[in-house]
Amino acid sequence: MPLTKIVPLDASRPKVKFCAVAVTSASALREASDELLRPLLKVPCFVVGEATAAAARARGFETVTTGDGDGATLAQIVIEELPSGGCLLYLTGKVRSPDFEQSLRKSAIHFRCSLTYDTVSVSYKTEFLHDFFSQKRIDSCLIYSRWGAELFAALASRPELVQNFDNTAIFCLSQRIADVLTDWKQGRVYAASKPEEGALLQLMREA
Repeated sequence: MPLTKIVPLDASRPKVKFCAVAVTSASALREASDELLRPLLKVPCFVVGEATAAAARARGFETVTTGDGDGATLAQIVIEELPSGGCLLYLTGKVRSPDFEQSLRKSAIHFRCSLTYDTVSVSYKTEFLHDFFSQKRIDSCLIYSRWGAELFAALASRPELVQNFDNTAIFCLSQRIADVLTDWKQGRVYAASKPEEGALLQLMREA
């Protein structure tokens, strides 16, 4: 059940010469225009994880450096490898975690943001929700973002739906996402050891 959806934005390339590109979401690459990316494909591209690396290669980037799954870790790689005085282009969404940018600013790294997509919430009619959740009890739930966790908490707390989540196991892509659900009383909340889907699915199998 999608609680959010991706909406492309008409991102224009800032008129600055960039020595590298950074991406913390595969969606930023999928929604970027060919016109935006074409002049950048030969510069190094720093990405947050394997899924984003695959998206970067699919769009034509020749040199892709992969981080360890989160923005703060990727920022350290950029800080260490970006040429002195160089400017970084950060392809990202309108809704995003601040960790990557905060780390760059602390190290006085020059960067510009290009917003290639937005994330908006998906609403469902009460009748649909009643029919959807009346089919069977929910044993497990996978949550991939903080905003998704917030929307899930609001949805699952509705009086007409709350009984469907008794003892539901909630599996979150990261501890940062799980922290949104610290007040969740209806079931168990788990966080993946790494913010990668493989780690999340392994956690679900082991729980």
